[in-house]
Amino acid sequence: MAQTRDGYLWLGSNESLLRFDGIRFVRYQPPNGEALGIVSALLATDAGLWVGLRKGGLRLIRPAGMDVHLTQPGLPTGVIYGLAEDPQGNIWAAANDGLARYNGKHWRHISIRWGFPGSQARAVFVDRDGVVWAANEEKLFYLPQGSETFIDSGVTAPSTSQIAQARDGSIWLADRYGGALQRYDPQSGETLLVNTGTNGANGLLFDHRGALWVATVGSGIRHVRRPNATQLADDQAMASYGKRDGLSSDFIWPLLEDSEGNVWAGTNAGLDRFRPRAVTAASLPQHAIGFALAAGADGSLWAGTANTQSMRLYSSDVHVLDMPPPVSAAMTDQAGRVWMAGPNGIWRSNNTQLEKVAQLPVEVPPESSVRAMALDAQGALWVSINRMGLFVWRDGVWTKMPADSLQPSQTMPVSATTDLNGRLWFGYRDNLLVSRDGDNVRRWGKADGLRIGHVTAISMRDGFGWVGGQRGVAYFDGGRFYSLQLPDNGLFDNVYAVIPTPSADQGAPGNDLWIHGKSGIFHLPAAELARAKADINHVIHYRTYDMIGGLANDPHQVLALPTGVRGSDDQLWFATSKGVIRIDPDQRASQGSAPKVVIESVSVDGTEVDAQQPVVGADAKRVEISYTALNLSVPEAMHFRYRLDGFDNDWHHAGGQRQATYTGLGAGDYRFRVVALNHDGVASLDEATLSFSVAQVFYLNPLFLLACAALLIGLLWGLYRASLRHSARQLRARLEERHAERERIARELHDTLLQGVQGLMLRFQAVAQAIPDENPARSKMEQALDRADQVLADGRDRVFNLRSAHPPPADLLAALIAAAREFEQHTAVELSACAEGARQPLQPIAREELYRIGHEAIANAFRHSQGKNVTLQITYTRRAFELRVTDDGKGIEPAYLETGRQKHWGLCGMRERTQRIGGRLTIGAAQPHGTEVRLVLPGACAYQRPPGPLERGWHRLTSARRSACKQINPSE
Repeated sequence: MAQTRDGYLWLGSNESLLRFDGIRFVRYQPPNGEALGIVSALLATDAGLWVGLRKGGLRLIRPAGMDVHLTQPGLPTGVIYGLAEDPQGNIWAAANDGLARYNGKHWRHISIRWGFPGSQARAVFVDRDGVVWAANEEKLFYLPQGSETFIDSGVTAPSTSQIAQARDGSIWLADRYGGALQRYDPQSGETLLVNTGTNGANGLLFDHRGALWVATVGSGIRHVRRPNATQLADDQAMASYGKRDGLSSDFIWPLLEDSEGNVWAGTNAGLDRFRPRAVTAASLPQHAIGFALAAGADGSLWAGTANTQSMRLYSSDVHVLDMPPPVSAAMTDQAGRVWMAGPNGIWRSNNTQLEKVAQLPVEVPPESSVRAMALDAQGALWVSINRMGLFVWRDGVWTKMPADSLQPSQTMPVSATTDLNGRLWFGYRDNLLVSRDGDNVRRWGKADGLRIGHVTAISMRDGFGWVGGQRGVAYFDGGRFYSLQLPDNGLFDNVYAVIPTPSADQGAPGNDLWIHGKSGIFHLPAAELARAKADINHVIHYRTYDMIGGLANDPHQVLALPTGVRGSDDQLWFATSKGVIRIDPDQRASQGSAPKVVIESVSVDGTEVDAQQPVVGADAKRVEISYTALNLSVPEAMHFRYRLDGFDNDWHHAGGQRQATYTGLGAGDYRFRVVALNHDGVASLDEATLSFSVAQVFYLNPLFLLACAALLIGLLWGLYRASLRHSARQLRARLEERHAERERIARELHDTLLQGVQGLMLRFQAVAQAIPDENPARSKMEQALDRADQVLADGRDRVFNLRSAHPPPADLLAALIAAAREFEQHTAVELSACAEGARQPLQPIAREELYRIGHEAIANAFRHSQGKNVTLQITYTRRAFELRVTDDGKGIEPAYLETGRQKHWGLCGMRERTQRIGGRLTIGAAQPHGTEVRLVLPGACAYQRPPGPLERGWHRLTSARRSACKQINPSE
């Protein structure tokens, strides 16, 4: 075994090399993947961990994780038995084929020329003075510092397994096969043979206290507290520990003391640890359970139990008392008298005995438990009885007190005490505390800052004090309660005792506080409490005195409260499931060294990556960071807090959990930080940190998004252009279809109606010429022919207009005015026209239909209104286009509004055109007389959409390209 500078414990086994942090074993994997085989020797130096192999050769594992295989010339072959480092940094190796030294560059075989004979080196050791000790197959030799010649010590050592140095400077040798120890004094040269009573000793260890530990073959561990010559002469001075005492096996191999003072023993069945105890077990019967404790004025401890006679412990002597079990409550009054209570009544101390002073009230059912007791300033005893309530015993008479609460859970107090002023305090379930000072009764609750749930522990002094309960501990300043900010790790739930003691730190104000709960005993220093009182957000650091456990608040078992008391000699006594223990506050367990927290590994989606430079891909779903604290004293009590900068807003209190898992991390830079606190509440001096980045997924990369946006814009622009081309083709097709239809109609009119009318006119002309001139019929006939010529001329004009392919002018108002001027030439009607609003370009189809509707409305007004004035008004608004034609004539007959004149299609055509373009046409009477034609067309149907900047840019670009083409090809 060896402990490296970073705090890891390394174990060489028959299979490989293991690393241990106090909780987990991790098998070492060489970088080249080659198996190490059996490890026979380990040595930890500043350069790293030296690993000696049974098959021969050495490996150096550097702190950075590099593995160097040392097989240079000069290194003996065969199994490596031992390794040592001298003050100059040279490495000494004892091997099956001799002794060698490594100066950092090359190995040198130590032979007879150095005064070291023999072909084997069984063990090598460097003492505190830099002297190198080595044993071959026969004797022990030593090399003074600065010399190059070994000296024969004269000590016979045929099968030395290990060499060690005691506190007094003597050199000790363990005999692997003989079982005896040899003590050699370099000053006097004297040798002492120490018999261990075993068949062989595999190892030696002198701890920092100077005690001797011996690893034996099949006989466990031998331990000598003070290994001097006088004590070793006494056979009883050597203690023995074996499998019957809890060791994993009696076959012990290596021994090691770590940097924290723990002694480790490796066996053929496991790994064992010896740790100094911070507490002492009271010499009370082991079969006793359910202790109710009270402290006597003379430093004694009074204990009532659930299954044995009550007892008084003074020094180490136990005196049995007369009070029979069960005892469910005990207390010490201000005069130092001890009171105990149970179903058998109330008992009080008289010198060193208990005397019965009262039965329980007659209305109390048999076997009822007393939950708490308190004595007021007038000498009356207040007793809380389970399920019954609060009673007062005064002058030999019991009186039941009115309930302080109507809630069923608050029928009786579960804790009670009296402060130095004689005021009574009673703790109830569900966050209720009641104080009684004579007739003055006050209830304390949530409004007063009390937020601890069931009040199960009370300690009050001069106007201030402490209370503990279901959810932690609170401080009372005389007017209000303040909860302590204890770590949220579950250790401080269900508190059963709070005990203030004088502070061990003379410079710290106030008292220390001892807390006993379901998870153990905790010591809160006065300095930490002072900081917590000054800063309500300060999280208190604490010390743990063994993880006692076993105090779960079972609903079928009533605990005697409080579970901890302070004696008159300042000794602290605590009742646990394993008996009663004692702690001397003046001999507190030394505060453990600050743990060193390290990050061991990083896993991304189940695959381990380099913890020095982790690579987290953009598609990573789960990141696991494993960390540990290198503190071997009480690793199970180690707790951690961590945070991930860039993701977490605050620290996570992880308790004993040694892994942090994050899922769904977004792209960005992160920094993981973790801090460890040991069992004494001492935090690691430095945080362990890990920085890593999560890459952005390609589809969220800004360049990719920009390219996608450009592609989308191009696609939309292409779709828009395609839609324009499609609309243009549709419009062109509709216009061509309309023009073709008009041409067809014009041809048919010309070929049928006009030609037929022309033929009829020729016949009538022939008939008219046959009639004499003086005949009135000829005159009428010629007038009719003149009218027919006019009708035929109008028909030809209409046919010409139908065949014309030219659209109406872009200015609708000007086009309608021009059409109206033709009608003015043949009538006495006058036209007035106006336009309102900002002129906007009209859709081509809408413009043509509006022109035809307006033309028909104007023609009807001129031909049929018989009025004097026609008004044309066009209005442009953002929401709609309006065309209004009004005359002051006789008006239109109501019968014509729906169907129009027979065989006339003017009104019908106007409505059809209006419906085709999505407008609304109304024809009605005007005021005061005449007819009004009003057409309203929504702006979306009437106006062209103005081109956007992209369309204007594209138009300029294509115009420039067309211009360039024309310049290149002038023939076009």
